[in-house]
Amino acid sequence: MSPRANQLADDSASHGTNDAPAARRLRGPARQEDAGHDPMTDWWHPVGWAADLGDAPRRTVLLGRSLVLWRDGDRVPRCLRDLCVHRGTALSLGEVHDGQLTCPYHGWRFAGTGRCTAIPQLPADRPIPAGAEVPAFRCEERHGLLWVCLGEPRADIPDFPEYGRPGFRHAACPPYRWRTSAARMVENFTDFGHLGWLHDGLLGSRDDVVVPEHTVQRTGHELRYGITMNVPAADGINDLADKTGTMTNSYLLSLPHAIHLRSHYPDSGHSRVLFFAAQPVDEHTSIGYCYQSRDFDLDGDDRRYVEFQEVLAEQDRVVVESQRPEELPADLADELHLRFDRVAVAYRRALADHHLVAGTPPRA
Repeated sequence: MSPRANQLADDSASHGTNDAPAARRLRGPARQEDAGHDPMTDWWHPVGWAADLGDAPRRTVLLGRSLVLWRDGDRVPRCLRDLCVHRGTALSLGEVHDGQLTCPYHGWRFAGTGRCTAIPQLPADRPIPAGAEVPAFRCEERHGLLWVCLGEPRADIPDFPEYGRPGFRHAACPPYRWRTSAARMVENFTDFGHLGWLHDGLLGSRDDVVVPEHTVQRTGHELRYGITMNVPAADGINDLADKTGTMTNSYLLSLPHAIHLRSHYPDSGHSRVLFFAAQPVDEHTSIGYCYQSRDFDLDGDDRRYVEFQEVLAEQDRVVVESQRPEELPADLADELHLRFDRVAVAYRRALADHHLVAGTPPRA
């Protein structure tokens, strides 16, 4: 080691734990990520089902950033950059000891704050360098999902009012991993024109594809819209007395990538609720998390509702993955829009106004 390198190593080891500027210094990929602000980092995103996070750390990717999730001693979910500050090792390959994350390479231990609490290679009387810190991110458990915000949240985690409410049964669907952007996944829920055509016999009929009149209202970071339509019984998934009937859909779209849909059946007074949120893994890959919930057939088999949603999702996936570009176009003139596309247009405008569409400038 050169004399200069020796000096740097000694200086690093001599800093106390209260050296805040050194503790906030980022290195390597973490510094590169921090160099340009991505407005999408200032929103909550789902990163997995809470039940899937057990005693071992788990890796995920959000907005192109590798993250590690684990539960601390109080079973609270924690999230760090999946990169040890020492030698760039994936911390997700390590273990959890006493609620703290241990690097698999040298045994360095990190608290939920990202601060290193133990370096086995140092003598007991040597302080831990202030720079021994990994970027930590906000992580919450809500609606049975894990949510992460990489920046400063501009809005709350999207609401799912029926979750935990008596009289509802919730069926969690397997995650849907698609080769497309999260915005494309969500925009699919704004497209009424495809329901009867693509989902013939499930959500409509090719014999009746004229889209009924509907409106959309925008308040801040939310869009509210709805539609009443005739639908098939779909083997009892739609709670209808006959082979076809009326269903009123009420949507709440929370930016950037969450949908709450309540499908109400006026004849029976019952409702089926869908909650969907998408994880933007990167520009070309997204993961959707979905609940099929209902206030009827409470003793019925959840698999029927999950399989119904999987059929719909697979029909959608093939089409949505074919769309180009994967990101929504920043310019509305890049695609042709008709009157029944008004909700999709409103969604694109809302994303653009919050600088969440590729090609729009970041907010000041």
